[in-house]
Amino acid sequence: MKHEIICAGIGGRGVLLASTILIEAAIKSGMKAMASDEYGMSQRGGSVVSLVKVGSYASPFIGRENGDILLAFEESEFYKTLFFLRKGGLALVNTRSATLGASIDGMLKERQIAYRLIDADGIARDADMFQSANMALLGAFASFGIEPFTRDVLETTIRSRVPEKFLAKNLAVFETGFETARRKAKG
Repeated sequence: MKHEIICAGIGGRGVLLASTILIEAAIKSGMKAMASDEYGMSQRGGSVVSLVKVGSYASPFIGRENGDILLAFEESEFYKTLFFLRKGGLALVNTRSATLGASIDGMLKERQIAYRLIDADGIARDADMFQSANMALLGAFASFGIEPFTRDVLETTIRSRVPEKFLAKNLAVFETGFETARRKAKG
């Protein structure tokens, strides 16, 4: 089993924590994992991209149209990093929008890229934990049941990475993200 995952967002939004959780979840499941992070001016709201590879790879870099999964923690970063996704890939996008523009939707369908739009910011805001939108997006990702990133494995990993004083609310946000994505999948 191999996965090439792109985590894209802006500084201060938990992109690197989310990629660390993905790596640790894979390792806890007995798999090899590695990452390469780009976060230049991230402290000032600049782009943050973490490339996560799970399986036997020689390099952490992901080439154009090679990525399996794109987790976009900001809609604008989705558009900037979409070129990483292979035909038939999967994208989860943190956005308030219910739909994407017709041209981008058409391109995604043409390339057979499945996508789900999740208001991770809204989920986190409703829990008074705006900084935990990353957990909502991870919850949505867990709803796909892609090994090793199942609900149980990701929840266990979150428990080991998030400080105790923030853990309960982060787990609640994760769970709401999971349930929201499941409801959207049913239609």
